[in-house]
Amino acid sequence: MTRPKRIWLLATVIGLAFALRVAGLDFQSLWRDEVDAIRFATGSWDGLLDMFVAPGQNGPLYFLVLRPWLYLAGLSGFALRFFSVFFGTLAVPLSYRLCRRLFPMHRSLPLLAAILAATSPYLIWYSQEGKMYSLVVVLVLLSMDRYLAALHLGGWQRWVLYIASTSAAVYVHFLAALLIPAQMLIFLFVGADKRRIRWKAWLASLGLLVLPYLPLLRWQLPLALSPAETGYDFVPLHKMLLSLVANYSLGVGSGQWVWAASLSVILLPMAVWQWRRQRAHLVSLGMLFSWLWVPVLGLFLLTLVRPMYTARYLIFVLPAYLALVAAGALAVAERSRVIAGLLIGAILCLNFLGLFRQSQTPLKADFRSATAYVASAKAPNDLLIFQIPYGRHSFDYYLARYQERVQPNNQQAVDARGRDGEYQLFMPLVAGGAKASYRWADGLYTNHGMDQGAAYAAMERLTAGSEIVWLIATEVEMWDARGLVQAWLEQNAKLLDEARFVGVSVYRYELRAGT
Repeated sequence: MTRPKRIWLLATVIGLAFALRVAGLDFQSLWRDEVDAIRFATGSWDGLLDMFVAPGQNGPLYFLVLRPWLYLAGLSGFALRFFSVFFGTLAVPLSYRLCRRLFPMHRSLPLLAAILAATSPYLIWYSQEGKMYSLVVVLVLLSMDRYLAALHLGGWQRWVLYIASTSAAVYVHFLAALLIPAQMLIFLFVGADKRRIRWKAWLASLGLLVLPYLPLLRWQLPLALSPAETGYDFVPLHKMLLSLVANYSLGVGSGQWVWAASLSVILLPMAVWQWRRQRAHLVSLGMLFSWLWVPVLGLFLLTLVRPMYTARYLIFVLPAYLALVAAGALAVAERSRVIAGLLIGAILCLNFLGLFRQSQTPLKADFRSATAYVASAKAPNDLLIFQIPYGRHSFDYYLARYQERVQPNNQQAVDARGRDGEYQLFMPLVAGGAKASYRWADGLYTNHGMDQGAAYAAMERLTAGSEIVWLIATEVEMWDARGLVQAWLEQNAKLLDEARFVGVSVYRYELRAGT
């Protein structure tokens, strides 16, 4: 294929990637982490900057770069997610560029890797989510590209860009630090002559990487080495690998198709077998396998102390996985183009099947519909109990959007917290100076110790003076696994209405006289 044809084909693939990422961008309701992204990015400057050193905070740099975008584009879900679409699309040409660096002798491999990245249902899902995951993929691709360029060509500019992109990746998602030991291993795959020339610059770059990481390491290291309850279950290594393969091959929520992931998995070792006598090929494959496996094993070792596995935390190894699949397909093509074509066609069909499922199935908690339902029916004196309490942030976000539709002149909602032990008020400022309010309360945290008697007594105090109580329930097991809050309402109130949405259930109760 001539160079102009490759350029036009790559441009077509990039256009396809953008179209797949922007289509149905607002189909899913924002979930709590996406609402958090808006809250953190639009909060006070002091609070935002404090996140860079505050223990337990993840992604402060993402929120910092998101802030000016939201200022320009607005606070809609579409605007938030379009920020991720941009980086999700940029990951496609960067995958192409990196594969060209790794396999300069195979002009078709970079294009195939770009096609797989463009149509990857998992990459598309997180390119449509208002979080840092598409950005961290881009930064890791830049880091790997500049790292390999610096090792082979030298030049302080390349080392500086490598250090900057890697440091940025760590501050966008703290687990991107697992890329650094992978890159240390990759250094061993470089020829001995290159190692002799570059070792001083390589050591200096590692030292400079440590400096910007120290504020994070100060709290991450003690946290990682201290056993504690994290809210995650421990996942054995074999189940972790199965989860990664299923998600990275088929997209989110596709556990019933795990068998189909074998189509991609069987291609991973094919390139090693076919190119086992070609040193340049094996070196590139070794680099990709290091990028793929070292972060996975590193996270598994961390989970032995603090369980915290979820597939999206390792999304930055997905480009290596796709590149290995592309390499395996071309290795098979050297034996049989027909078989390779059938495998690639089957993988692409599975990609589009996963995309169709993601685009047609509501998978995120639907606070958009739940909020509209409650807002259209609640009276000013009704009490809203949020179980879990964190659901209130999503409710408040969509309540502001609902009021903008009903009363277009509404200004931004203001959250006024009350003192401990009292209900709080949410008071949107409306045109003309009038105030609309709703009464709300945090649901009880009954896990780990609170008995039924204490929970019921707390519910009596919480609902005192109320006639109508709404229970807005989502992820209840995290806060009230025994369902004591709802059990008290069932015993002491009459259920007037209920509605169930994806991930959110709404109940409207009338308290009985004398309660």
